Amino acid sequence: MATTMGQIIKRLRKGRGFTQEQLAEQLGVTYQAISKWENDAGMPDISQIVPLASVFNVSTDVLFGIHDTAEQEEAFNMVSSADDVMEYGNLDSYLKAYDMLMNGLKKYPNNLIILNNCVGLGTSLALPENGWIYAKERADEISSETIRQAHYIIANSKDVNDVMRARQCLIFLYCANQSFDLASSEARKFPIRTDFTVYSHMALVNRYMGNYEREATYLCSDIDYSLQAFENNAAYLGQAYYNIGKYADAIEVYETFFAVMKAIFKEDSPPNYHDFDSGDCYLLLAKAYLAVGQKNKAMDAVENSIEYYLNLPPKELADNPVYQIPIRTPLVRESELFHGISKTIIKKNLLKKLAEEDIQPLCCEPRFVELLHRVNRMPE
Repeated sequence: MATTMGQIIKRLRKGRGFTQEQLAEQLGVTYQAISKWENDAGMPDISQIVPLASVFNVSTDVLFGIHDTAEQEEAFNMVSSADDVMEYGNLDSYLKAYDMLMNGLKKYPNNLIILNNCVGLGTSLALPENGWIYAKERADEISSETIRQAHYIIANSKDVNDVMRARQCLIFLYCANQSFDLASSEARKFPIRTDFTVYSHMALVNRYMGNYEREATYLCSDIDYSLQAFENNAAYLGQAYYNIGKYADAIEVYETFFAVMKAIFKEDSPPNYHDFDSGDCYLLLAKAYLAVGQKNKAMDAVENSIEYYLNLPPKELADNPVYQIPIRTPLVRESELFHGISKTIIKKNLLKKLAEEDIQPLCCEPRFVELLHRVNRMPE
């Protein structure tokens, strides 16, 4: 059965969070008229079509249901096109991608595929701590729209991962807006136990099935994520101690983290799980050592942050579009997760690391100068 205009208007109204009264006020009609439209007891006058489309920020074709077919396929294409225009380090390209997604929502409002991508990108653009990707001039506008989109996903998505990601984005955005009660409310909706994961439960299912190879793969994936969470929490714990002036405690946290990781990875020197924009524990350790006047140890930490990437095999750096970071510990031997970084951004991001303001007291040290020269000589 074809979707009626009344059903479309009702879906759009709820998606925008309007009551019938609020929509009526914007259109200059009575709420009874809105009720009649939504119950297919009447149709909007032709003069109301363009204002309706404008209020919902969609094309008029949407109101007539012209774009209902093949919506998901086109939504995926829109997301793919937005991904293609994003150039790491170029804020304008990310804003262009965001605007492309927003235009996609004009055609397919409340499409969950587009919305999920909008919420992820919008959160990145709206947070001041995100460095170059922070869109200061548009942050308030993007934040407000992203919060609305996240609430829609929570109310309408049947995918628990989408819902929890939307809640996580709300926490970041509410904190940035200093709406701490709202942020706390969202945070309390997350599970307390860390073993409530798809991988741990799929491992359980496969154990009962007697499929032990798959069980091992799922468990390796789960441990891999646990190691990422371990580093993330160690980074934040160390920063918390640093921020209250407990520099020795911060150093102990980071050094203990690295000792644990070295015990797990044995002779390997694993890279940080943190991506370049999140920072890494090595640079945080360097900052803490500088705070207590230990420049040599701070320099050791900076070198450890950079050396792994300097020692990547030249062939893999030169030929592979994405270098897959090897995992050589029995605990994560068969993970389904992929750890990689594009060869085109390695050098750029290592230079960015070395330009971090917190480690600039080291910039005239001979070891720092030599490290910078080595990075500059890397192929791009």
